[in-house]
Amino acid sequence: MAKRLIASVLAAASCVYALWYSLTPVEIVAVHNGNTLLVRHFPLLKSRQIAWWEANKGMIQAKYGIPHKDKEGHYSVYIQDFGDGYRIDPGRDNLLFSGDELLCFDDMTVAARCIVKKPLMSLGSAPNAPLYYD
Repeated sequence: MAKRLIASVLAAASCVYALWYSLTPVEIVAVHNGNTLLVRHFPLLKSRQIAWWEANKGMIQAKYGIPHKDKEGHYSVYIQDFGDGYRIDPGRDNLLFSGDELLCFDDMTVAARCIVKKPLMSLGSAPNAPLYYD
C-alpha cells in the first residue's frame, strides 16, 4: 500500500513538473556574436523547438537582428542553454571545467563571459537551399 502511494505521488509530481515546464515561456537571456541566443526554459521536443522558432523569428529579427545573412546569403543561429549563468574561464588548470566545455564570448569585456556548453538547437539557411534545423 505504501509503495503504491509513493509511486502515485511521484507520478503526480512528475506530471505537474512536465506541465509546468511545458507552459513556462522561453526566456531569451542574452544574444552574442550576432548568431547565438542564450535561453532558459527551451522546449524539450524538437517539434516544439521548431514551432517556437517559427512563432518568434519575426520578433527575434526585429529585436536582436538575428538571423543576419552574410554576403552570400547564408545564416546560422545557435541556441544554447544559459544554465547557471556566466562563469570565469578557469583556464586549462581547472579540473572541473576544461576550456572545451565552456563557450566564451569575445563581445563581453568582463571576466565572467563564458557559459557551460549545452547546445539546444541550431538552424540555418543558404541561397537555393531549404532551412535546416539541427
